[in-house]
Amino acid sequence: MPNEGRSFVEASRKDFGLTPFERQIIALTVAGYSSQESAKRVGISEPALKRRLSRICDKLRVANPLELILFALHRQLIDTY
Repeated sequence: MPNEGRSFVEASRKDFGLTPFERQIIALTVAGYSSQESAKRVGISEPALKRRLSRICDKLRVANPLELILFALHRQLIDTY
C-alpha cells in the first residue's frame, strides 16, 4: 500500500520523533513544574530528568527549556488547558 509510508512520514513530522515519555516531560515543563517535581512525577531522578530535557532540546534544535516551551506551544505538541 503506497499510502502507508506517507502516513508514517506525516505522523513522524507532526510529533518530531518524540516519544510519549518525552512529550510527558515537555508537558510538565510547559506546566511550570520544577525539575525536582517533574522527576518525581515521571519516576526518575532529577539529574536523569535534566539529561532527558537536554536531549529533547537537542532533538528539537532549541537552545534551552524556555525555547522548548515556546516551540511546544507554537506547534501544539501538548494539550493545554
